This record gives sequence, C-alpha cells and structure tokens, in this order.
Amino acid sequence: MTSPPASPTASVINRRNLLRYGTAAGAAAAISPAVSAPASAADTRHAPRVLPAPTPIPGGLAPGLHVFAPGPPEVTLPFSSVQLQGLDVEPSVITNYTGTTAMAFHVGSAIGSDGARYNLETDMRAIQGGYIAADGSRRHGTFGFI
Repeated sequence: MTSPPASPTASVINRRNLLRYGTAAGAAAAISPAVSAPASAADTRHAPRVLPAPTPIPGGLAPGLHVFAPGPPEVTLPFSSVQLQGLDVEPSVITNYTGTTAMAFHVGSAIGSDGARYNLETDMRAIQGGYIAADGSRRHGTFGFI
C-alpha cells in the first residue's frame, strides 16, 4: 500500500524539527508544574510564583539535549535511528534527584487530515520526587518530558 503524496503545504517532520520542538515541549512540560497557583481563587493579590528550576543531568544524546535513551541496546528506534543505550542509563532528565521515573517510547504512523501518512516516534517520561534545585534549595515536584 502506498501513501498518497503530501501536499506542497504539508508540514515536514524531520529529526531536527522533532528534536527541536520535542525539546521545547519537554521544557514547557517541565516548567509548568513549577508555577504555583495563588492560595485561593478569591485571593488575587498574590501573583503566581516560579519555583527554582531543577538542574539538568550532565551529558546527553546531543549538545544541549540533556536526555539519554535507556533500554536494551539491541533496540534501534525505526525513524530516528536512535539506538537505546542500555538498562543502566539514567531515565531522568534532572540531577540531584530521588524519586520515580516512568517512561515509554511510542512508534507508529498517523494519517493527517490531508491524507498523508506520517511516521510517529515519541519519548515520554513522567518524573516525580525530591530534588536539589539549581539555587541549592531542596524541592519536591512532578515533571513531564514529551
């Protein structure tokens, strides 16, 4: 079965765009839980405050991308060609951290509203626990990495 040709205006998702926008989405997901809401809906005198950010893990898959790909090293993701790095690789994206990390790699395809078929590959993680923030304070939080 062949896919219908993509229209000239269809968005192209390549590895660079996937990493660029995936990193931006992951950063947004990690930062959003750090913004606390006012004490009550009736109390509008206090603006939301931003809690100190966690420190990213050193290293990673690429410069500025502080994430590793844990999993059996014999597995290579089909579209990005990323080879998983072993079962002893750090799944969290923050350092000075104690807690739980859940992760999943999803692989498949999707058909857009224009009828074109798109390859889909995601790396999703949920992180919850205590950490030492970049300012040295001890914090507890829940983060998402998409």
